[in-house]
Amino acid sequence: MMSIRGGLSRKLLISHVGVALAALLSIVLLVNLVMNISFNQYQKNQQQTEIQSLLDDLEDAYNVSTGHWNTNVWMTISHQAMISDYMVRVYDQDRRLIWDTSQMGRQIQVNSQSAQDTIKKTIVKGNQQVGTLEFLPVKETTQSLNQKFLRMFNTLLWAAMILVIVGTYLFSRYMAKSISQPLLEIKDIASKMREGDLSSRVEMLNQNTEIDDVGRTLNHLADGLEKQDQLRKSLTTDVAHELRTPLTTIQSHLEAFQDGIWEPTPDKLQVCHDQVLRLVRLFSDLENLAAVENPMVQLMTEIVSLNEIVGESLNMVSSQFGQERLSADLISKSDVWITGDRSRLLQVFVNLISNAFKYTSSGSVHIEVLKEKAEGVVIVSDTGMGISKDELPYIFERFYRGEKSRNRKTGGAGIGLAVVKVIVDAHAGSIHVESEIEKGTTVLVRLPLIR
Repeated sequence: MMSIRGGLSRKLLISHVGVALAALLSIVLLVNLVMNISFNQYQKNQQQTEIQSLLDDLEDAYNVSTGHWNTNVWMTISHQAMISDYMVRVYDQDRRLIWDTSQMGRQIQVNSQSAQDTIKKTIVKGNQQVGTLEFLPVKETTQSLNQKFLRMFNTLLWAAMILVIVGTYLFSRYMAKSISQPLLEIKDIASKMREGDLSSRVEMLNQNTEIDDVGRTLNHLADGLEKQDQLRKSLTTDVAHELRTPLTTIQSHLEAFQDGIWEPTPDKLQVCHDQVLRLVRLFSDLENLAAVENPMVQLMTEIVSLNEIVGESLNMVSSQFGQERLSADLISKSDVWITGDRSRLLQVFVNLISNAFKYTSSGSVHIEVLKEKAEGVVIVSDTGMGISKDELPYIFERFYRGEKSRNRKTGGAGIGLAVVKVIVDAHAGSIHVESEIEKGTTVLVRLPLIR
């Protein structure tokens, strides 16, 4: 099988770097385009402002009555042209050249200027054209400055982009590893579980990410599988014991009869008969459990009185035990009608009440039936030996018996509560048990009312 280790990390790294590179290139190209357009527009605005300033100076310098120009304006214009690197020619209204800044000792070749770069403006004063202004930007100098500025801007922009790409690569590599590493650890743990090692767990860093949720779920699954594996091993041991004990007793008695050691007296035969009945009860319990767990078997639901079912169950159980030192009472606080399978529910409460009688040598068994909101509630409590807190989570597992030597004296095989749980679940109900050693046990069953 081809190894996929690092595949997710590479894909995350490539995707992050690819997205970042595409975004950065788009931004750089867009900024470069906007910068060129804005810079050219800025230059045009500067020229227009400069030309308007020249026209205002020339308008002020012209005397309409004499038809002459104030000579100071030529020095002002020449000074501005030299500072701002442009040339100016001024013509009178008869198109005669009266001032040319290129003739002021500047080393500029007028012929090198393109005619299309020359800007001509009419000099107007008092609604009368008094001359013409020609404005010639020094193209070489202007273009050189523009290109130098744009080259420097682009160099800095590309340098910044390279730094960002390097930073993005390092950050993406770190993020890809931080995401893929926990997933690889989870994959390794899952592989160990598939090979039968249920002891490994994902180390949690107390974070609340989706990956941590997956890790916690896997740990929970491993806990469940480990518990089921332990119960499976315990089940095998318990089933073997439940079958071996009566069969061994019967075998030893029969061999003793055959060898003439014992006479088949009524007492000896009764022992064999009791062991046969024990096996019959075990098989009956297994059949009941298989029946209620079979998804093909449907509950025979009808509207039934929970009070009557519980009362009938108590009568059946109390007639079997009949202990003088044990009192039992049933309190029905309200009439409770539910939708359910009468025979299955009878089995539930016979098992629960029977357990209460079995494990209570003296004291009382108290049963209560009441209604709470949309549920019928049955409480079965006793003052018996109780169940330890460590055993409570496992009491509904089949063949689970907490204190086995003591439990076998009562004759149970550890299937009754498993049957109860399955039947209650099939009725969309719930069951809850509270218990304390040597103080007793309380079982609370909730079943939905008529649906």
